[in-house]
Amino acid sequence: SKYPQTLFWGEGSLQTMVDGQRTAFVDTKHGLSDMLTSAAKVNPSIPFETAGAAAQVGVAKLVSIALACAGKFPGGIIFPLLFAGAPMAHAGASFVGAKAGVTSMAVMCLMASTQASVTRTPLGTALILALSASARTELSVMLPGMVLSSYLD
Repeated sequence: SKYPQTLFWGEGSLQTMVDGQRTAFVDTKHGLSDMLTSAAKVNPSIPFETAGAAAQVGVAKLVSIALACAGKFPGGIIFPLLFAGAPMAHAGASFVGAKAGVTSMAVMCLMASTQASVTRTPLGTALILALSASARTELSVMLPGMVLSSYLD
């Protein structure tokens, strides 16, 4: 895989995508070999360098989710969708030059909207993010986007 970030290695590593790969990849329990990660197109051991790098990881993750679902592979789509939304939000925030506070809110909102629009579970999404977010996260800001995205086709 040229994008080892697309291989789902557990929700314990969600922080890597949420913070734009600022959490060191080696600090996560990913179980991927050094040979696999060294061949990556976007280095998983450093923060996203450009909006394009983050977008590449997000698109590659969405494609891998689609292929896994079409191939009837076992597993869920909830956390993989969260993994797909985070780098896409980093790409958008980097593209418009958003500040750190806005970027973190954009990440949470796009993660929530991506997951809620596919599973049609805005309340479940809010609860998942509430349990995994920090105490300072404004969850009330995300709820309108999640509810709206669950009704759009």
